[in-house]
Amino acid sequence: MTERPVGLRDHGVGLALCVAYVSVLLGTASAIGMSRDEGIYVQAAESYAGWVARLWHEPKAALEQGAIDQAFRVNREHPPLMKVLFGVGHLAQERWHLFSTESASFRFAGMLSAGLLVWLIYIFGARVFGRTAGLFAALAYALLPRPFYHSHLNAFDVPITLANTAVIYAYYRSLGSRRWGYGCGALFGLALLTKHNSWVVPGILAIHFACLAFVERRARSAGVRRMALVPHALIACFTLGPLIFFAGWPFLWHDTFKRIGWYVGFHFHHEYYNMEYFGVNYFWPPFPMSYAWVMTLFTVPLTTLLLGVLGVIRELAALGEKLAAALRSQPTAAGEDWQRVDPRLTTVLLFGAMLAPLAIITLPSTPIFGGTKHWFPAYPFLALFAGSMFSAFIELAVERWPKLRVPGMPIVAGTFLLAPGFVETAHSHPFGLSHYTVAAGGVPGAAELGMNRQFWGFTTRSLVPYLREVLPNGGNVYICDTIYTAWVMLVRDGLLPDNIRATWDIAQADYALVHHEKHFAEIDHQIWTTYGTVKPAHVLTYDGVPIISVYKNPRSQR
Repeated sequence: MTERPVGLRDHGVGLALCVAYVSVLLGTASAIGMSRDEGIYVQAAESYAGWVARLWHEPKAALEQGAIDQAFRVNREHPPLMKVLFGVGHLAQERWHLFSTESASFRFAGMLSAGLLVWLIYIFGARVFGRTAGLFAALAYALLPRPFYHSHLNAFDVPITLANTAVIYAYYRSLGSRRWGYGCGALFGLALLTKHNSWVVPGILAIHFACLAFVERRARSAGVRRMALVPHALIACFTLGPLIFFAGWPFLWHDTFKRIGWYVGFHFHHEYYNMEYFGVNYFWPPFPMSYAWVMTLFTVPLTTLLLGVLGVIRELAALGEKLAAALRSQPTAAGEDWQRVDPRLTTVLLFGAMLAPLAIITLPSTPIFGGTKHWFPAYPFLALFAGSMFSAFIELAVERWPKLRVPGMPIVAGTFLLAPGFVETAHSHPFGLSHYTVAAGGVPGAAELGMNRQFWGFTTRSLVPYLREVLPNGGNVYICDTIYTAWVMLVRDGLLPDNIRATWDIAQADYALVHHEKHFAEIDHQIWTTYGTVKPAHVLTYDGVPIISVYKNPRSQR
């Protein structure tokens, strides 16, 4: 596999994709209410940003252990990088009013991460498979419904996908450049500062380098030397990466080993939350090993998934054929046969990067409460294989039918194959976590199968017009799964008046919400008993499937 040159024009295309994607995210974000996790990260972002501001004005006082601990103890189970950036966005909003809403200021860093990821996928694909493949891969990723939803959030799942992909790209480049090895180590440090998903990346790189070294030694035994066998990137990951991680997390500057131990232990022994899967509510292990694979089938547009799988098969088969020929070759032809084998084993690297996140979730002990977001780092590589297959499809088509060799043919074919992803993604908004593809029978089919309808309580945002209508003079609302900070953000954004208040007392509420998740059936029962009725006043639906039921308290005077 020959590496393609990438220049300023390509980065111009990548930048345009990034700007376009971020613009779409900014334009659609207000329809998505803040999720449970986002509400917690808002609190952390405000605390961390306050420390950054204090560091600027009072550096000596800010660097005292008490000041650091007070600021960074909030949500200390996750590294600080993105929370600092969320907070900086909000500081910018307070000073320059750059965003239309407060929530957008917290979310902007996450949206920018999504845009940069699309840019990176294009560059990665253009370099490995060609510009046509890179462009298709970038658009295919951008049109994945679940990542599109998560790309709006001030959360870590899209940023860690960017970070892990960047580390793997830098490692790929380091196989021909020592300078990129140092860059790989630095990027790995930033990945460590983003989320613990980064821990798996050195394993992917180490396994790949072992395969590469084995193949290179076989080639050298045939008298062919193709590349150096010094793992500059891995060395940098294990040296420079931890240094950046430590330097970038002030909370670790005191009681370092104790706090790192607590952080690692927290995630190795993470508490379990529920997730419904085929009608069963899983609260603790063992979890179904099929979960990640079935959910990928049910949430990734089928054209993208099919192209990605075919791309994997095609690329692995091509590499296997070349390797087998080289291993079988006679000494007189060995040099020529080994030269046909990609010295970087790029296909193995991309396949390993795609497989590892899915394989980890497949372990019966790995929590599944996050839905698809925990294996998002696999999706850029699935998209790259889809781009590879699309490019091969175009080449085969024009080879067999020369009349198709017209300038606009790839655009027409790409539009046709990306259209299902566009339709699925547009239709999923703003119910991203409730959306399922045709493989599940759509949203109604998934409901019949007993798949999880939502989590995090973000769908309350879609009830704002109804609540404003029925509570024109204010009142109390039982908000079920919506975290208080997320409810307050609806007020801060000007969507709800501050006289419509959240409560956790069903009896004192004028209206009570029930988010339709299996474990909230008990809330339904409590409301029926307290209000003396099983009939909701309003039901929020998505494709006819109930998402939230709203009950009116018969004793309410509002």
